[in-house]
Amino acid sequence: LFVHQPATESFRPNNNKKRNESFLLLRKQLLLLRSGDGDIDANVDCDDGATKSRKMYNKQASNWVRTEPRCLSDFTGRPVVFGMLEDVLKEPDDSGSEGKVVLDIGCGEGYCARKVIDMGASKVIGSDISKEMISCALNTAGGDDRFKYYEAVAGDLLKGLNDNLDYLGIDSATETFDVAIAVFLFNYLTTNEMEEVILQTYQTLKPGGTFIFSVPHPSMIFCHDKGAIFRLDSENKGYYSSRNEKITGIISTIDGTTLNIMSVHKTLSDYIKAIFFSGFEIVDIQEAGVTEEHMKLHPDFFESVKDRPLHLVFKLKKPH
Repeated sequence: LFVHQPATESFRPNNNKKRNESFLLLRKQLLLLRSGDGDIDANVDCDDGATKSRKMYNKQASNWVRTEPRCLSDFTGRPVVFGMLEDVLKEPDDSGSEGKVVLDIGCGEGYCARKVIDMGASKVIGSDISKEMISCALNTAGGDDRFKYYEAVAGDLLKGLNDNLDYLGIDSATETFDVAIAVFLFNYLTTNEMEEVILQTYQTLKPGGTFIFSVPHPSMIFCHDKGAIFRLDSENKGYYSSRNEKITGIISTIDGTTLNIMSVHKTLSDYIKAIFFSGFEIVDIQEAGVTEEHMKLHPDFFESVKDRPLHLVFKLKKPH
């Protein structure tokens, strides 16, 4: 199941000129604060969530290591991300170079980073909150200089890059990357934390750069069937009343392993508002789920989640 918005269509709010000017001034002030010219603490309200995420993934990091699709979202979600990346990674930049530098925020053990290198990226810089995930990513990279990984909280994106410029082999944290991805990262952050990361991601990209991110579909809050291979502990939870609530759940692998996950619930409007506030333009939005090809491949595995939207994938562009 894929519901596809035309890639040529750009989604922008219909505001008047005065409101637009006020919006742009506020966004500029926030971007300056995020870049280190102010004293906002991006993590003031996220210690609890960050600690839970860090502990969860430190504990099960080795279970996530794979070289082939294994967990449900490797089949249903990540391929949509890669499909959106394909044309971006192939097109030459202004200098004529075809090798794109990619920022992977919440890189985990490096599964997506390895894929984008296979797709033609020249370098991937990945960060993750989990020390054990970063260790797995480094071990899998095997010393290949095209991969650079470091431990950092997503809300400290700019600070982490600036603190590691020499190691990462970059001159600046801002306007450095051609592409950024955040694959199932924002479901671990509150709405305010997500807005913060999107704002900082905007700064890291070159003008014309692309940001692609995936999240669990907001309607997943209604998917709590005990036998489903992707479900949340969300029985009796409301779509609006549960905003920013941390809800635990599980996702299964094709070999029967169960992986613990967490989803901080957001509405569709939360994502759209955060995108518009950052200054990004929406190029494409896709709902992703089980396809007919999946059912032919392994009907028993996919049966419990067929015919329902599992993920949302956004493709954004930073204006020139």
